[in-house]
Amino acid sequence: MASQIIVDQLKKTGGVLTALTLPSVNATTGQYMQNDGSGGLSWVAAPTDTQGVTHSSIWRLNTTFSNSAAVINANLEAVDAPVGFGSIGAAMTEASGVFTFPVTGIWLIQGHFYYWQNGNGTGAFGTGFLNTTIDDSAYAEAASCRTSDYYSAYGSMTVQYIFDVTSTANCKCSFQVTQGLAAAQIIGDTSVNKTYFTFTKLGDT
Repeated sequence: MASQIIVDQLKKTGGVLTALTLPSVNATTGQYMQNDGSGGLSWVAAPTDTQGVTHSSIWRLNTTFSNSAAVINANLEAVDAPVGFGSIGAAMTEASGVFTFPVTGIWLIQGHFYYWQNGNGTGAFGTGFLNTTIDDSAYAEAASCRTSDYYSAYGSMTVQYIFDVTSTANCKCSFQVTQGLAAAQIIGDTSVNKTYFTFTKLGDT
């Protein structure tokens, strides 16, 4: 016959620590024991942050464009192909180049620009920007990158920023490109990620 110790509370002998009062009900699958700070123990669901990445998705430019763009606001699509693509959690949304986050949290934003100067032997450059707002109005440059070239050269640029999204209504972002020659292009493709933007929630705000 198995031995049992049946108690309502646990307390350290001779100590000054508060006695621990055990839960009055059984736990359900996956629950953890929590202390309320006064010795009361209860069963709670696992914290969200212990469950790994809960949101991650990619958007891309699906059509090549020339010249500068104060905001890349057209020909953007959520990636859903080719073979084997996957995403996690609720997706980002986009309107007129402004990206809205599905939930609050600390987000890693990454942008990759595929650049080509179909030029005439003149030195030029491409600059990519990530802009953020915390009031859905005033945008500030959060990150920038640049590539330079001379005559029909390809290049790539990458921006990265950790953004504290405290409000899904007010905290948003957009991407911008400045190019040195009218012949320069930012390359887009509907089947392959060439110019693309990745959004990953790292944890709670």
